[in-house]
Amino acid sequence: MIVKRGMCMENNRECGGHPLLINIIASVFQKKDLKLWSEGFKSLKRFSEKGQHELKELRKVIKLHHDDLEDTQRKCLLYGVLYPEEKDIYIDCLLECWEAEDFLGNGGDSRKAYFDGIHILNSLKDKSLLEEHKNPKYVTMHKCIRQVLLYILSDDPNYKLLVQQMPPDAKCWSEKIWISLIGKFDKLPDCPNCGSLSTLFLQKNWALKSIPASFFEHMTSLKVLDLLHTGIELLPSSLSKVIGLKVLYLNYCEYLKELPSSLEKLEHLEVLDIRGSGFSNIPSFVGNLKSLRHFRVSFAKCESENDTKEVEFNCNMISNLSKLEELIIDVKSPRHQSNKVVVTIIKNVVTLKNLTKLQFCFLNEEVVDVIEVGTPTTYLRINFPEANILYTFIEETRSWRSIQDIQSFQFFIDCPNSKYPCIPKFYEYERYVRYCNGEGINHPIFEVLANVDAFDLVNKKDIKHLSDLGIPSMKEVKGCQIESCTALETVVDSVILPNVKHLYMKNLPKLQSIWNDRVDPATLTKLKTLVLSSCQMLRIIFPLVVIQHLREIECLKIEDCPEIVEVVEQSATAGNQELLPKLRKVVLCGLPKLGSICADNSLKWPALEKLKIHNCPALIKLPFGKDNAENLKLIQVENQWWENLQNQEVKEQLQQFCTFRS
Repeated sequence: MIVKRGMCMENNRECGGHPLLINIIASVFQKKDLKLWSEGFKSLKRFSEKGQHELKELRKVIKLHHDDLEDTQRKCLLYGVLYPEEKDIYIDCLLECWEAEDFLGNGGDSRKAYFDGIHILNSLKDKSLLEEHKNPKYVTMHKCIRQVLLYILSDDPNYKLLVQQMPPDAKCWSEKIWISLIGKFDKLPDCPNCGSLSTLFLQKNWALKSIPASFFEHMTSLKVLDLLHTGIELLPSSLSKVIGLKVLYLNYCEYLKELPSSLEKLEHLEVLDIRGSGFSNIPSFVGNLKSLRHFRVSFAKCESENDTKEVEFNCNMISNLSKLEELIIDVKSPRHQSNKVVVTIIKNVVTLKNLTKLQFCFLNEEVVDVIEVGTPTTYLRINFPEANILYTFIEETRSWRSIQDIQSFQFFIDCPNSKYPCIPKFYEYERYVRYCNGEGINHPIFEVLANVDAFDLVNKKDIKHLSDLGIPSMKEVKGCQIESCTALETVVDSVILPNVKHLYMKNLPKLQSIWNDRVDPATLTKLKTLVLSSCQMLRIIFPLVVIQHLREIECLKIEDCPEIVEVVEQSATAGNQELLPKLRKVVLCGLPKLGSICADNSLKWPALEKLKIHNCPALIKLPFGKDNAENLKLIQVENQWWENLQNQEVKEQLQQFCTFRS
């Protein structure tokens, strides 16, 4: 360990103390034995330097790291330089391109290819050559790493690469394998001679309105073509000669309204993305693309009944795509026209035995990109205009998959404008349902809600208790949000939610209690988050019957509940000094009648760290102090409210933790 620490210090000097370089060199050697550390360090010192002096250490370290990669990892990393500097790289598309380039094997096993790709991606992130993004759908490449990799590629005759922001002369295209021209230009050469080209990126060139008729004539080896966000209006017929093409991105080419029927000759095409372009229906030749595995399309708004029929008719060809694994269809359509289309799609997709990811939404507003990072598990994202269409879906799919077999889904039932789940931290849940405006009890809802781990119940006006849904138990549910259910009086009156961890309640004007006297204690033991907002009749949050079982609750947030007078019922604390042992955060806002958080000042609050109080004028005492809330570190309150607080000793103890708002 001492030797390794010494080498790290020496490597630190070799890297000039640069954090990026230190991270990279550490990741190179962290799993090597002492002998390999020594040899690697010698290689670092021996590496001959060319070019600019200021990139000296950077080139040394990244070259060393590059040489240390396995061959497949190296190819995948170098492919990343095709993307624009410091731009987000969409993981799904990156994996599709890697697979098309045969980096992930060519055995036809898409599931294995996916996991191999994820393994390589994680390895490159572990080595600090790719970076995590705040959005898990993306990765990034540091601009310094990209520049050095381009430098390395310029010296390697095996990698014939062209990356620039302006269109080169036709002669520069010759013998290139990868070309990335991402910039602002409006012309391409007429017929470049590039028979070895396998990937061509032309994305984000808005000024590019047309492609020469013979442009693709000699691109016989092309596998990936990316025209994302270009201004093209037509595709030349010469594209049909690129018979080995596997990936075609035409998404957000908004002036592109049709595709030449000759593209049906692309018999090896596996990925076709035309979302956000100017299409009003599925192109007629798509049904002949027998190798297609990923198909993504969205349609412009259907203004008339005839438009809707056209979309509906063209959806019939989906059943011909026997290898399809992913299908995304988004339609901006008037609500009354969408039901037939949904049913048509359902009847076509049930024949697709390889389908693992399905999304179709019918929205009255602008369609946006809502695709999630795909996995080889079954993923469905569907907006059902009515609950009875969900019933059709379940019945039609019983022959090949039950709802219990679907690993991941998002169902929006009678929610015409829902594009995203509304429950907080929805990404934590695999199976989600948002059910709006429902009346009565519907069998498909019963079946689905019994198998979800999160759901939103919105604007259901005919239930007084959650158990009125007629579902004996939603034992899989971890997150639940109930909103605008105007008749609801009690949420939990049975063991309907035995494993719920996060419970959110909004705009429930008749809610009188969260739990009633009949509740089974087993339904509360895992609750971590409780959020209440605009519950006008609720008076007490934690009655005696339930609070002794809330051992896991960590976050309590109560807003705009005008009748609440107590948080913890006074009788609940008698003889019990260990209530709410894990409560870390309390937020109380807009509670004009709140007089007490807890009447017992001796109650222990061992985990409490953050307290926020706003617009609670009747609350003039706090049950916290240095003796019973020793971990309290942040208090956010109004200055005037703090001045009016009566327990002077508590104020003196906690003053140092306060931040004030006017």
